[in-house]
Parts: sequence; structure tokens; C-alpha cells
Amino acid sequence: MPGTNQKLLVHYSRFTILTAKWWSWWDSSLVELRDAKGRTGRRADNHQPGDKIHSRSNVGAMVCPLLLLLIPLPFVHVLGQSGCLLSPPTLTAYTEEGDVTLGLIVPINTISSRKVLSFKDRPAPPQCDLFRRDQYKSILALLFAIEEVNKDPHLLPNVTLGFHMLDSCFAEDFSLRATLQAVTGNNKNAPNFKLAPRICPTWPRLCNTCPSVSQVSYAASFPSLSNKVEFPSFLRTIVSTEGQPYALVELCKTFGWNWIGVLISSTDYAVQGGVVFKREAAKNGICIAYYETIALETISQRIPSVMKNVRGITATAIVLFCSPAEVSAILTEALQQNVTGKIWIGVEAWFTSPVFFKPEFWNLLNGTIGISRSRRILPYFPQFLQDFYPSRYPRMLNIQQFWERTFNCKWTSANGTLGPNIKACTGSERLITDDITEYNDPVSQYVYMAHSALFALANALHDLMACRPGEGPFSGGSCANKQDFQQWQLLYYLKKVQFVNTAGELVAFDVNGDSYGYFDILNWRLDGNLTSRYVNVGTFNNYMNSEQKLSINASFILWADGLAKVPSSVCTESCPPGYRKAPRTGQPLCCFDCVLCPDGMISTQINSIDCTSCPLDQWPNSERNQCLPKVIEYLSYQEPLGLVLALVSMTFSLMTVAVLCVFLRFRDTVIVKANNRSLSYVLLLSLTFCFLSSLTFIGSPTAVTCSLRQSIFGVIFSLCVSCILAKTIIVVMAFKATRPDSRLRQWVSSKTTVLVVSLSTMVQVILIALWLIISPPFLEHTVQSITGKVLLECNEGSSPMFYSVLGYLGFLAFLSFVVAFLARSLPDNFNEAKYITFSMLIFLSVWVSFIPAHLSTKGKYIVATEAIDEYQRIFSLIKVQF
Repeated sequence: MPGTNQKLLVHYSRFTILTAKWWSWWDSSLVELRDAKGRTGRRADNHQPGDKIHSRSNVGAMVCPLLLLLIPLPFVHVLGQSGCLLSPPTLTAYTEEGDVTLGLIVPINTISSRKVLSFKDRPAPPQCDLFRRDQYKSILALLFAIEEVNKDPHLLPNVTLGFHMLDSCFAEDFSLRATLQAVTGNNKNAPNFKLAPRICPTWPRLCNTCPSVSQVSYAASFPSLSNKVEFPSFLRTIVSTEGQPYALVELCKTFGWNWIGVLISSTDYAVQGGVVFKREAAKNGICIAYYETIALETISQRIPSVMKNVRGITATAIVLFCSPAEVSAILTEALQQNVTGKIWIGVEAWFTSPVFFKPEFWNLLNGTIGISRSRRILPYFPQFLQDFYPSRYPRMLNIQQFWERTFNCKWTSANGTLGPNIKACTGSERLITDDITEYNDPVSQYVYMAHSALFALANALHDLMACRPGEGPFSGGSCANKQDFQQWQLLYYLKKVQFVNTAGELVAFDVNGDSYGYFDILNWRLDGNLTSRYVNVGTFNNYMNSEQKLSINASFILWADGLAKVPSSVCTESCPPGYRKAPRTGQPLCCFDCVLCPDGMISTQINSIDCTSCPLDQWPNSERNQCLPKVIEYLSYQEPLGLVLALVSMTFSLMTVAVLCVFLRFRDTVIVKANNRSLSYVLLLSLTFCFLSSLTFIGSPTAVTCSLRQSIFGVIFSLCVSCILAKTIIVVMAFKATRPDSRLRQWVSSKTTVLVVSLSTMVQVILIALWLIISPPFLEHTVQSITGKVLLECNEGSSPMFYSVLGYLGFLAFLSFVVAFLARSLPDNFNEAKYITFSMLIFLSVWVSFIPAHLSTKGKYIVATEAIDEYQRIFSLIKVQF
């Protein structure tokens, strides 16, 4: 590239990436405690969107995208306003030139000690000299990403990325000075920043040092960083911890745990998470059995009483929003108090911590389930490690210390000597053979996140430079000036960036600058040979809809004692179908009694709040969880009562036919003739049909039988009573017309008999005809008269017409009784009137008793009552006549 163009390119393209790591989560609690005592610091800056940031000499940072990995530490020293100027911390840096130079603030070393000084002592500059080898994997991932971008001919063609690396030393003061140096391009105090003498606020304030500079973090997960009012230009590829409480609630719902204990620390991280968990748990019907806050400073005094409470309450599942140190104290006390049978639910802050390395906790923690940010193996990173040698980056920060720690060797000193029994480092050792397992470990999340963060920035630059005039996103379709673009323009592209990384996953940011990542659901278990491991059993994505947020394979989970059955954590066991929940007074909604559904009602679901009524034609089963068709009840031939009535009907009808046959056989005898032969034939025949008509009351009723049963019997029995009445009238008239000139003699004939029988029967026929026309009987399914049964019966239709038919039969019987009573004084040879009187008296007694019996009887027995009543009426005639 020609020199002029190269200078111009370097001029517009020098920008900075800042990185630092949130190292000690539990240290943040100290920061927050101190911060709560006095948060007096103020931030002052004059950078506005659209301003350019000019650097030293001819190298100006026109854009300052920052890749921030922020660190909370207990305190920092700041510049005062007295005449004393403290010595600034010494920053170590390493630069690789390129067309585009990135500034990297990375955590490599840590401060060896901070002495407690009086106000009279002059603080010495802090010494950042303790090397942290475990953080080097993130640095190697950034170098790997830069090499990949430089090798890609399509991402940033004709542009080589360089970098300017600074050590944040896991300290806020180092990180802040490194940030300002990266932004301004020099190692002097920034003229636009003035800090009052105070304790520096906690680490999120560092993100607001340069509010107009694009900042991308791969490890700062504090939820408050999603506040775009306070942190307008902050983005991150790591998933915010804000989703953890939602994941925990979904876990409890999936396993049916609605009685949960919660132990939280006093840090902002835990307090905010606990508040969200309580809110979401209440929305989803999960009750909190106890909610205890434990501060690390007072844990030794509080933990015995807390664990006593934990042991005494029936909640099995316990959510721990705590740091590893607090979890260790909790488990130690649990061992002392023999608290067993609990399900520990972990959050990321401690779930993958060294707590699980302590064998004394293994029995307690076996089967523990928790959440952790998704871990992915970075493709091609193993090959990068295999080809990585110190000679490739000889001036890399702490490269020699890293090599010595990794391979347990020493570099040859200047005089070429080594101590005894010390292996010399050659620089040709290969990470792939000695350390590949650690550096390609999927549990190491920051490697993957750092790689994605750098590629997000590279893709934003690609989109900015690929803009065509007239198609741009700015005013009038304009594009950013590729040689002099402003920071808010790059920030626009960074917020809109969307690409698929080398692992095949989408990298993008939401409106809060958070990435669309997800959490893994892990199960920690002990294998048979007492080796422990994490098993990924599911994922949680808070950006999916409610039905798809949690995906879990419960069959992969092994709980305590190697059991596959999900343990229970409920205040009251679920009410089975057939019962309803009855809340207990003064207790949470998850504590209730199970009450059996009342008659006629069911519940079909577990933990039903109310029971529902069955349809009218159905009835609950014995478990009260299903409605079954009601038993249809009627007087059937199969049951004893129906069979007996049918046999009685058939037997006496045959006996009546037999008597009729005798009368026909001896029809010319004096006895038969004297008994009014023709009338006796009619009477016997009608009595036979009366017996047979009672069969219509037995068996399943139909519309036809309902219409015929009362009408046929009414006509036939009226004919019977009419025959008795006619016979009695003829006898009385015959004895009253003894004189030759008596007018009654002309009525003593068969014509009179026919006339009386016909007229008496015709009146009943007319009444029945009117009944069938006006409101005939009909078939009815009665569902409420008998519990659990549907009564199949005949409704008589018009009750007045029904009782009119019965009343007319009573009238005929009463008339026959009166006539027969008047004939009681006849000679003994003609004492038939006495029997008729007695017969009618019995008939009237049965008739009167039938009405209350008919009204008081229900179900199939009302039909039996009607049939028996008919038999009694018929027998009252047979006993005295034949």
C-alpha cells in the first residue's frame, strides 16, 4: 500500500478494544458493600455522539470501539485535589502494527498486595506482578480471532488488523487508566476527565467512561449494563445473568416443584436475582417456603439458625443465589446438622466452581442441578494452539511466564545457567500435546465469547465499508465517510450486526445490547467409580416464546443416590382427579387439603380448584374422575319383581280362560243360564284382557305402550264393572217387578243389559279419547328423581284426565255398591247382591288407597304399584263372582 494511503488509512482506522475480566465474583460483594457506604464519585466527559477523538502525533482514533471485560475490586486510589499527585500505575503494553490497530485491555497479572495505610503514609504505586496463567486462554482466543479476520479475503479485504494490548491487572484503577490511554492514544491523564477524591464506584461505572465509544464485552454479565440510558454504547456477547431467575422458575415448573427454599447472598447480583425469582415464582404458582439472606461477613453467626430452619421445613428443592465461599459455608453446616435429602439448585456464580472438588461435599451435591452459560468448543482453535509458539509473538505480554507455567520449565537466563533439576524451555513445546484438553475445554466460556466479540466488531466494520452511496442508513441514504467516519455511525452498524460464527451459531444483539445466547442445564453426578462430571441435560433460551424457552431431557438426569425418578418438593402432594384443592387458612396457596368431589360432580385434572357437574344423563364413577352414563331403570322382566308380576298376570289370565271354557262347556246348564250366561262370557273375557294388559307395565316402556297401558286397562276394566252393574240392576229389577202390571218388567231383558254395559263403557271411552287428544301419555327420561340413575317411565300427560279416568272407575264401582246394597234384602237363593256389595267395597278400598300410593312411590316401583293395584281390583271381582 503506498505510503500516503497507508498513513491516511492508519489515521482514520486506529481504534481500540478494551478487555478486562470479572475475576472474583465474590469480591464484588465487598465492592458493593463499600460502594453502598459512599457512592460519591461523578463522571465527567465531554464526548458527544459525532465528536472525533484525536490521538497523539498523526495517529488519531476516529472510532473507539471497546471490547470491555470489566472487573470489580474492593477499592482504588484516585487523583486528589490537594497539591499531592500520586504516582500513576505502570501499564505494560504490547503492540502489533496493522492497517487497523485494535486496543486490547486484557487481564493477565494481578496486584501482589495492597497495604493498609494511614492517611499520613504516601501510597506506593501498586505492583501488578502476579501472573494468572488461567486467563491466558482468552488472550489466545483474541489473537486467534485476529488471525482469522486477517486471513479472510471477504470480511475486511486489503485491511490488516493490528492490536495494542494493555494489562488491566484485575484492578479497576489499572483498567480505567488503560481505558483512557486506549481512547486518547497516550499515557497521560485525559484532560476531559476529572475524578473527585473518593472511593471509586463499582465496575459498571467503568463502562460509562466513554459513553460515545462502542464497547463490546465478552465477560461483563451484570444485568444493569442492559440499561441503555446509562450505558448507551455498551454491548456484550456474553449472556446477561438476568435470565437466570427465569430459567430457575422454568426448571421448578418442569419438575413439579412448587415448595421452594431460597438462600441468597447480600450482593446486588443475588438480591436482584432473588427478587426476580420470587416475582416469577408467584406468577407460576410456586410458593417460597423460606427466603433467607446471608452476608459473607456474618455467615458464621447466621448459618446455624438458617440451616436449622432448612432442616425443619419440608421444602426439598433449595435455590442458592450465592458465591462459592457462601455455598461452601452452607454445605459445611449442612454436614454438621445432617441435612440430607435436599435438591440443591445452582446458579452460574458457584455451580461450576471448585466447591465440587471437595470430596466431603460429594454426597450432598450428588444429583445437583443448575445452570451455566452455554459452552461451545471453538472450531479450529486446537489447530491454532498446536501451531502456537513463543517465537510467533516474542514480545507478547508474559509469554515466557505462560510457557514456564504451562510446561513446568524455565527459560535460560542471560548467563546461560539454570538451577538444579530444572527443565529448560525450548519454545518448541506443543500445547496440543500437553495442554490441549484444558485449552479446548467446552467449560471455558470466555474463549468462545471473546472470539465472537471480535468478529462482531469486524463484521460491523465490514458493513460500514460495504455501504453504497444512496443506499445507506443515514440521512438521505448516505453512508459513513470511510476515511473519516464518526463513532455513532460505527455504533449503528455494531448494534445491527448479524452473522453466523465459525461454530455455526448466530451472533446478534437485542435492543439492550445483549446477545441472543442461552444457558445450559447441567446435572452434576458421581459415577460408580467415584468420578464426578457435569452432564448437559437441556438448554434455556429466554428469547424464545414461553413454550420453547426450556428444552430438557429428564431421562438424562441422575438425582441423589443414582435415582432417575424426579424427587418431590411440594407442600402438599397433588390432589388426584376426583378431588379438589381446599386452601388452608393462613398458609400459602401451595399448602392445601384434598377434598373429594360431592355427588354428581367430578374433577378430571390434577390439583383441580373446583369440581364440575356431570351432564344430567351421566353420573360420576366411584373415583369421581369420570362421568359415566347413568343406569337406565325400569321394571324389567329380568328382575324378580317384574318376573313375579308377569307370572301372576299370565297365571290368572289362564285361570280366567279356563273358567270361561267351563262356562262354554256347560253353557246349557241351569246354573250357567241363571248366572246370565252372555254377561258372564263378556265379564270373563274382559277379566282375561285385564290381566294381560298389566304386561304393558313391565319391560322397557315405549311411546306406544305409554299411550296404551292406562287407556286399555281403563276401557276393559270399565267394561268389567259395567257388567257387574248391569247384572246387579237386572237382579234388582227382576225382584221389584213381581206384579204383572209393574212397569219394571219391560226393562228385565237382555236389551237392558246391553244398554247399561254399552253406555257405561262408552263414557270411559270418551274420557280416554279426550285424554289422548288433549295431552296423551308420553315416554320420559327422569334424571333427578333417583341418584345415579335415569328412570325410563311414562308420564301420564294431563293429570286431570288421568284422575278423571280413575274417578270414573270409582264412580261405576260406587254405583254398583249402592245398587247391590239396595238388593241385600233379597231371598237367600238370590244372595249374589251381598257378594257384589262386598266386592265393590274391596274395590273402593283399593281405589282409595291407590291414589296416595301412586303419589308417594318413585322409580320403577310406581309401575309395580299400578300393576298390583290392577290385580287387586281384578281379584275383587273374581273372588265374589266366580
